Amino acid sequence: MVQNITPVNTDGVKSSSPGRLKEERTRLGLSQSALAESLGVTKWTVINYERPSGRGTPIPADSLSACARLGMDVQYILTGVPSANLNRVAEEAGAYRVERKGHPALPKEEQKLLEKYRQLKPQQRTHAHAIVSALVSTESVRKGKTVRRKPRAKR
Repeated sequence: MVQNITPVNTDGVKSSSPGRLKEERTRLGLSQSALAESLGVTKWTVINYERPSGRGTPIPADSLSACARLGMDVQYILTGVPSANLNRVAEEAGAYRVERKGHPALPKEEQKLLEKYRQLKPQQRTHAHAIVSALVSTESVRKGKTVRRKPRAKR
């Protein structure tokens, strides 16, 4: 006997999976062409994935896995409920090289730096933070500003 299951909480849940796919794509600043290239499909296939009202093509599981590696929230795409561990999934799954639309507020040099930073593993990001902090504090000292440093832990 099959029972009809009624969702408990549908507040703020977008009803369309294709709409959520498009929302995630635009959140990452990807064009349909860039997503298509990353998934190994044509732009028209992506357009069909994003067609509303059940007129489009369902997105295959292997493409959803690739979407996760791009940083998309696949749980949100499928269910409408945002994932709490989105960054961890993207980091552990690895990342594809993707043509991203540039953020208008960032110069090209900073965009490249940010793209490289996003490819780092968590421990490497910690080291990058320490290096940048050291560079900033050194520059502040040179300009005559005093900088308070945290005391070093005893070894």
